[in-house]
Amino acid sequence: MNDITERDLRDCREEAEGTQDEPLSGKATRPGWQRAKVLSVRLSPEEFDELNSYAAALEVPASALTRGWILDRLRAGSESPVRTVERIFHELEQLRRQLVA
Repeated sequence: MNDITERDLRDCREEAEGTQDEPLSGKATRPGWQRAKVLSVRLSPEEFDELNSYAAALEVPASALTRGWILDRLRAGSESPVRTVERIFHELEQLRRQLVA
C-alpha cells in the first residue's frame, strides 16, 4: 500500500511554504494539464458552501475533491477487492478527519 501519512503532508506543506518565493524549475509542470475536458456542475449556494467547507476540512481544493469522487465512482465497478478495501479505508480516514475538525 502506498499511504501518505499526516507527517508526509505536513513536511510537503512546510517545504512549499519555505520555498514559495523561489522561481519554479523549468521542469515544473502543473498537475491536471493532461486533462483537457471541463465539466460544469450547478449547485445551490448552500451546496457550494457545504462542498467548500468539506474540502477545507480535508485541506484540499473543492475541485480536486469533486474530481476524486467522480473518478472513484467510475472506477468502483472495476476495482479489485484489495483496492475496494483501500478505498474504504481512505474514505473512513477522510471521515475521521472531518469529524475531528
